[in-house]
Amino acid sequence: MIQENCWTFPKEIPLEEVPAYSSRFEKIEKPVHLQFDLTQTEWIHSSFVGFLIYAKHSISARGGKLYIIPSPSVQRILHLMNLNDYLLH
Repeated sequence: MIQENCWTFPKEIPLEEVPAYSSRFEKIEKPVHLQFDLTQTEWIHSSFVGFLIYAKHSISARGGKLYIIPSPSVQRILHLMNLNDYLLH
């Protein structure tokens, strides 16, 4: 479910779903503060990690903040990729 400032993601995010999230993100005008709720997500495709990095960079460049609320599984994946500090702080 995607609302304007809070996006809630499903249990699994396969490659096929990532372009839809990217497209939806591009349509947002000047996102200043955005929250990604990944608390129910257990598995993500690596391309979704790329989307998270892009979203974080894009929002930060506009002076905003991306809040990512990870599940333990997602947090583990981000830790293994050495992205916890960048994406979760």
